[in-house]
Amino acid sequence: MNSKVTAYSGSTHPETPRSIEWEGQSYRVQAVLERWREPHGLGFLVRCVPGEKMFKLFYLIQEDQWQIQPNSKSAS
Repeated sequence: MNSKVTAYSGSTHPETPRSIEWEGQSYRVQAVLERWREPHGLGFLVRCVPGEKMFKLFYLIQEDQWQIQPNSKSAS
C-alpha cells in the first residue's frame, strides 16, 4: 500500500507538510505541532483531519523520501 506526503517546499527542502495518504485514507494536515532537524533529515509531528489523527513524519534528505509513523499521543 502506498503512502505519500505532500508538502510546501522552500528553497531546498520541504518546510510544511500539507497532506498525507496513509493506509488508503487521505488526511489534511491541520497543525504542525513540533519540528526538528537531524543530520540526515527533517521531522514533523502533525495533527490531521479527519479524526484528529497524529503522525510523525520524517523527510530523509539524501533519499528524497518520507517516512510516516502514526503517533499514539492524544491530539487534544
